[in-house]
Amino acid sequence: MAHTKHIFERSNDRLKTISQKLQDDHKLGHQLPGLSKLIDDIVDPDTDVPREDSVRRLLRVFWESEDDGTYSSILGRYSHVESKLIRAFVEDEEPADDIGKDFDMGVSLGAREELPVLDEESSLETVMDRVHEFFRPDEKVSPLYNDESQKVGITVYANQAFQNWGLTVKNTPSLTYVPSTSYGIQQIVKYAKVRNLKVRASGYRHSWSPVFGSDGQIIISTLGLHRASMLPNTESLPGSQFFVRGTELNSIDFVGEPRRGQKRLVRVGTAVTNQMFRRWCNEQELHKASSLPLNVIMVEITYGGSNAPICHGAGRRHPTLSDLVHTIEYVDVNGNMQTISKDNDPSFMSVASGCFGLLGIVTHITLELDPMSYAVMVPRKIPVMEAIPPPPGLADEDIPEALRIEMTPQQRAKAQATFEKQAADDFYAEWFWFPYTSKVWVNCWNVTDDGKDAEEYPSKVGVLIQWAETVAIQIIQESEAVLSLQNIFPWTQATLLSKLGLYAMPDVADPKDTIKTQLPNALHFRRAIQNVRVRDTELEIPLQPKTGSLRDAKPDDPIDWSLVQKAWWDAILAAYKYKDTCPQRMPLEMRITGSSNVTMAPFRGHTLGTCSIEVLTLQNMEAEWLPYAQYVVDKWMGLKDNQGNYLETRPHWAKEWATMTVRGRPMIEYMKESYRDAIPEFRETMGRIAKKQGWSLEEARQRFSNELFDKIFFT
Repeated sequence: MAHTKHIFERSNDRLKTISQKLQDDHKLGHQLPGLSKLIDDIVDPDTDVPREDSVRRLLRVFWESEDDGTYSSILGRYSHVESKLIRAFVEDEEPADDIGKDFDMGVSLGAREELPVLDEESSLETVMDRVHEFFRPDEKVSPLYNDESQKVGITVYANQAFQNWGLTVKNTPSLTYVPSTSYGIQQIVKYAKVRNLKVRASGYRHSWSPVFGSDGQIIISTLGLHRASMLPNTESLPGSQFFVRGTELNSIDFVGEPRRGQKRLVRVGTAVTNQMFRRWCNEQELHKASSLPLNVIMVEITYGGSNAPICHGAGRRHPTLSDLVHTIEYVDVNGNMQTISKDNDPSFMSVASGCFGLLGIVTHITLELDPMSYAVMVPRKIPVMEAIPPPPGLADEDIPEALRIEMTPQQRAKAQATFEKQAADDFYAEWFWFPYTSKVWVNCWNVTDDGKDAEEYPSKVGVLIQWAETVAIQIIQESEAVLSLQNIFPWTQATLLSKLGLYAMPDVADPKDTIKTQLPNALHFRRAIQNVRVRDTELEIPLQPKTGSLRDAKPDDPIDWSLVQKAWWDAILAAYKYKDTCPQRMPLEMRITGSSNVTMAPFRGHTLGTCSIEVLTLQNMEAEWLPYAQYVVDKWMGLKDNQGNYLETRPHWAKEWATMTVRGRPMIEYMKESYRDAIPEFRETMGRIAKKQGWSLEEARQRFSNELFDKIFFT
């Protein structure tokens, strides 16, 4: 079959090509029964395939296949209850509305954590030493329990292999601890001091950069290892809260009484997940109801894990999560509990609130919350050229044919004005482009104090469908039959995933269908994302003034949005440059965010705000991904301001950047130069904290640093 240029560019044409191949090749068609018909229905503009039906029919393809066992293999990873729900949805074709009524049962019983009880009378000698005399250096214990470890509230593992969620970091700590109390963490640090071992912490392990521990050292997992490392994960499912035992480290409590005109303070343990906190916020009585104004999308992330590397949300009016930290409680190098707050040590907070774990092991964070508000969501699927118009200088003939649409000068001006207003002013501002699709999913919205007619979003039915979609993605990623198609058409996987991804997103064309929901629900609009491992590279690009330099800019100065448009379109053009192998198989995502006062935040100094932009792919694309991600990074790092200077663009600390280069230099060298003023400030403030609290900077390096942070802060 001839492969003309447009077949490589248009996702619908690619789908038609796959469909025709399935019809022509009896063996492939037999392996994937019903896929050709599903594709034909999806691309036919006169055929309406509801989202629920599209997911069910796709899963039935693999269930009905007599040659491809991926469906059964994937279901084998779920509990009996969960697989029963999936089978009811797929095989029995039960409506999601009916299954959703019992969806609270959809939780792996294996996720239940049996955590021991705190006994504050247990001492370092009677606990830690007696625990460790039970195993040799080469012994693997999964897990090691004894009476003393249980009294302190700790589960201990020896030589347990560690890997992060994205599988970019792997090592074997000598000891892995799962504590349930601050007291337990104190004992761990005291033991590490006696044995001269380093200690790092982890939650759901969602950092791609090497911020974790190392071989032979100690790792503290604030979550049980089943919950932290096993997939599929059920954190996002209704009912999962009933299978997590409450501990000191996952507690959530108001601090003080609300005062008029002031933010509400809430103390959370570092093992609290976004899902736990979302539920807690939504369940408060109306007069107490509060919410963070920003957050990451994933619910399967702990507050300790998202705060330490200075994570962010969306909306130019919002800083980072670390900017909202009022108090940090941590265990220092000596195993003592310490507290730093804006009330008592305001000059310390810009370092303490985003310190990468270098102060010590954080046990609790007190956050500043706003009164509960309600998101008014109007997500749209808009042609690529209209959603974020091409920047000046990008000619129509240089735009991929599949994305070109006819636009009058008036239409272009209207699209530009809409984009700029959303980016500059909307409470939440976010754009998704699924590779090779012709539309962008625009998720920009504002909030209201009026909660009338607010609904749970996504509903139980919606979560069920999102969950089923992740099952489908897992199958597409591992299916031997899809791999056979992939060997014929290298863009098969990318095309199927992009079409499924865009198809799954809501599109509110009619105002009566506007989604009003509590703010935490809107911030976490997608669930079960954890079950699909991805690779992710994100840069933070400072917004620039139309005239003059950023150094002299004021927050309300006009913004040169053309640089944002160029960054966006550079990434789209990169995907088409590599269209034969499609290394980017997950979305291009962009959020507009605010500046930050946190010393080591990549957003700091971005007076006008930040373009947070990232590219993603499936985890198993490593060989193709690394050169592709570097190519995109080169494009973004090549942006210059109106003075002809390179922008002070920096990577997100938690994303994938450590092995990359900037203009021929190792990224880590670039980081040290980019943070040339912040690094000495960070060290100086750390030194003042150390002097006040009775420890030294060198002791912190020896106990809590690692190779990456040694290079940045201590070399």
